[in-house]
Amino acid sequence: MNLKQIVVFSLLLLAATVSKAQVTPQRMVIPRLYQQNYFYLNPAFAGSEGKREFGMNGHLNSINRSASSAPLSVIAHYQGYINSENPNGIGVVAVYDQFGPYWLGKLGFSYAKRFRLGEQSSLAFGAQLAAEYFNVDLAEKTRNEEKKMVGHDNDLRPDVDAGVWLKVRNFYAGATFASLLAPTYNLVGDAEHEGIRELLVTAGYKIAFAPEFSLTPSFFMNQPLKDGEQEYQFGTVANVKFLTAGVNYRGQFDKTAPWNVSAGINLKDNVHFMTSFDLTKESTGVAKPDPQVEANLRIRF
Repeated sequence: MNLKQIVVFSLLLLAATVSKAQVTPQRMVIPRLYQQNYFYLNPAFAGSEGKREFGMNGHLNSINRSASSAPLSVIAHYQGYINSENPNGIGVVAVYDQFGPYWLGKLGFSYAKRFRLGEQSSLAFGAQLAAEYFNVDLAEKTRNEEKKMVGHDNDLRPDVDAGVWLKVRNFYAGATFASLLAPTYNLVGDAEHEGIRELLVTAGYKIAFAPEFSLTPSFFMNQPLKDGEQEYQFGTVANVKFLTAGVNYRGQFDKTAPWNVSAGINLKDNVHFMTSFDLTKESTGVAKPDPQVEANLRIRF
């Protein structure tokens, strides 16, 4: 190899290194009401409760429209068992997630293989195959930059999630390996993003004090499989007749909104509507932010 070839090779290697350094990690959006979105978080959940279900979850950056121009995320899903003789689960989930000049759209199809361990117990393994569409508004992204751009850039990529879900009477636990393909969205310049492989773990136990009164403490953990720190959430949901209320702690990783509270209605366990509201506070060098709000509707049949 002569000197010219070595120089060219070195420049290409440097360009590749710089390009890779500009790739922004893209993590999975985690709902405040994670207890209402287990199927979105874990494909093996499909059919675990013995009912079919339509669900929708919406999250707003702020209730102050001057501080928030669009939803942070909207999640819609259908999931359930195949039929009364086949406990295996199927489902579909659609996601719209907007943050700054970017938005991510996802459409995923799931299948769960379930093994009965008893009358009220089961173990399931599930997988989800999804198509993800990533878009950037170049005019908004370069609004404060000297070199302004116009138009949009986008990319379409496949992705796979895999999970396991255990249910033993009133106890449940699940784990998900999310974004196994770690898709790289090839966008112009420094707009390039890369999906991050993550481990999601959750568990909870329903304590039934009476037929119409129960308390369900739970926790949720997510961690990138490469670098990154574990993030924990701890929550409790109470049901008293048709009323539902809950509280979540997420201060281990969110210092400005360590707590969020929720309330809603639960009609005969068939129609469940719940809302969530952040309790915000000032953090070092950061002004008190507007609270983020979330709402979830599930219809079971």
